[in-house]
Amino acid sequence: MQLKLFKIFVPYRTFNQEEFFINKYEDAFNNDFKSRMFKIQIQASGKAIANSFLYFIHVTAFSYRASLVENGEMIFDQVFRVFIVINFASMSVGRSTSAMPDYNLAKAAARRILALRDQKSTIDPYDDNGSKLNNARGNIKFHDINFAYPTRAKRLVLNKFNLTCLEGQTTALVGSSGCGKSTTISLLLHFYDPKNGRILLDGQDIQTLNVNWLRSLIGYIQQEPILFDRTIAENIVYGINDRQVSFEEVQKAAKQANVHDEIILFPKGYNTHCGGVGDTQLSGGQKQRITIARALLRKPKILLLDETTSALDNKSEGIVQNAIDKVRAGRTCLTIAHRLTTIQNSENIGVVEHGSVREQDRHEEVLRKKGFYYKLDQATVEVS
Repeated sequence: MQLKLFKIFVPYRTFNQEEFFINKYEDAFNNDFKSRMFKIQIQASGKAIANSFLYFIHVTAFSYRASLVENGEMIFDQVFRVFIVINFASMSVGRSTSAMPDYNLAKAAARRILALRDQKSTIDPYDDNGSKLNNARGNIKFHDINFAYPTRAKRLVLNKFNLTCLEGQTTALVGSSGCGKSTTISLLLHFYDPKNGRILLDGQDIQTLNVNWLRSLIGYIQQEPILFDRTIAENIVYGINDRQVSFEEVQKAAKQANVHDEIILFPKGYNTHCGGVGDTQLSGGQKQRITIARALLRKPKILLLDETTSALDNKSEGIVQNAIDKVRAGRTCLTIAHRLTTIQNSENIGVVEHGSVREQDRHEEVLRKKGFYYKLDQATVEVS
């Protein structure tokens, strides 16, 4: 709670809500303090009672053993041994009892972790089964796809979804937030299986293909660029395990992604460390172009672009978009768009509403239908 409040402190100041912020923080702190104090008092009372009971047993036992020694039924050495055994046993029981609350918490946490570990996925990327196409061309077809996420099984995200992506062409999907655009990428990467329908690659159902081989054909560039706590060169090479990658290949991929000239300006060049917490050496546009270089190094037949420029400023967006336009040439490209200006040159545009493709054609043809895409285009013109 405290961390969340501090993160949004600037908006509170902007709205002149400092007093509300402070009161909210104090209420959260006091409620937590009272709750913890109550638990501490209960634990302290329990320990006090347990220790009192222990001392009472000691007094009673000493009195009884003193009488045994006095009557000659036991010698002092025996009494001392019994005392040591009882004392250590009672101390162990006391420590175990005091750890019971933490034990119960740890037990519940371990149960959840083990349940997650033991959960079996129906899709195993390390399974050697499945066919591999000799010369994949990159023709993709979504045919009557119905899909719902396992955690929301009753809510269909895609409903009778049909889409065709031809070899070497760019297909763009547009639509309102939550209409199912990004779900198509998850299905094409075979993260999930559809409830109904089929996804075909060059006429073959991807459920029959080798998962690892299928994903090796695909270069995926997402909205938020993910860089690992490694050097720039290691980030570009990351994920290629089936061959040795030369430095010349890394540079070539970076040049294609329009980021090479900026990398060599760093003091350590391609050995510049990036991706760590708090790293500020790279701009958002530079990070995104490094992920593009990473995708290109895989030499993909298919490019999946999930709103890759939505988080960038206009200047960075233009540079990244130029890199994307250059690298998608000759590849099957499925792009999720947030700005219509980035997709007007696409060979095919699909308008997604409520999990289905309502309109599908080139930019000019879809505009003539004066449907949802036409309204989006008019709204863009008015804003600009």
